[in-house]
Amino acid sequence: MRELRAERDRLRQHLDQAPGDRRRELARATSHRQHAEEALATQQEPSERQSSGMLRWLRRSHDQPAQVPGRLAVATQQANRAHDRERELRQHQQRRDGWLEANAHLGPQYRQVVRTLAWQRRAAGVAIEQERPSYVLASLGPVPESTRGRRAWRQAAAEIEHYRHTYGINDPDWALGPEPHNRVQRADRQRARTAIDRLQAKQRATDRTHDRQLTSDHHQPRHHRQRGRSGPERAAG
Repeated sequence: MRELRAERDRLRQHLDQAPGDRRRELARATSHRQHAEEALATQQEPSERQSSGMLRWLRRSHDQPAQVPGRLAVATQQANRAHDRERELRQHQQRRDGWLEANAHLGPQYRQVVRTLAWQRRAAGVAIEQERPSYVLASLGPVPESTRGRRAWRQAAAEIEHYRHTYGINDPDWALGPEPHNRVQRADRQRARTAIDRLQAKQRATDRTHDRQLTSDHHQPRHHRQRGRSGPERAAG
C-alpha cells in the first residue's frame, strides 16, 4: 500500500502541473467583450458603423483616442481591453487543452490507483474487524453496531494497520509505537493519529447523543411514556 500511495502522490503532482481551468472566466470575458462592442457601436456614427462593422475592423493606433470624441475614445479603449482579456484567457485554455491531450494517460492511472487503495483499505478494515487485535481495540474501542460507525471504525483500523506494516511496529499494546524521527514516517504517523482522533470524536458525540436521549426519556411524564400502550382492559377486549 505504501508503494501505491507513493504512486498516487506522484501522479497527483503531475496532474497539479496542468494549467488551471478558466472556462468561467473566459465566458465572462466573452460576455464583457460583447457588451463593450455594443457600447462602442452606440458611440459610432451610423455611416461609420455600417462601413466598419464590429470591433475586429477597428484601427488600434496609439493616436486614435486623441482623434475621436471623448465618449467614443473611452468606448474604444474599453472594447480593446475586453478583446485583449478574452484573447488572453482563450490562449490559456488552449494551452490547458494541449497539456491535457499530451498527458491524457495520467487521469485514468490516478483514478485506478485511488480505487485500488480504497479497496485495500476496505479489505484491511474487514480483516482487522474479524481479528480485533488488542492495540486496535485500545485505540478505537469496540466495533460500533451502526453501519456508518462500523465503516468509520474499519477505516481508522486500516490506517493503523498500514502504518504498523509499513514501519515494522510490533508493539502488542501501543498501536502506533513511539514518535519517529524520520520526517516521512512522522507524517504517516500523524495521518493514522488523525484517523484515530476523528473516530474517537465521533464516538464521543454519539455517546453524548445517546445519553441525552436516555435523560429525555427518563424525565418524560409517565403518561407520555405509556402513550400508545394498550391497557389490560383494552387487551382483554
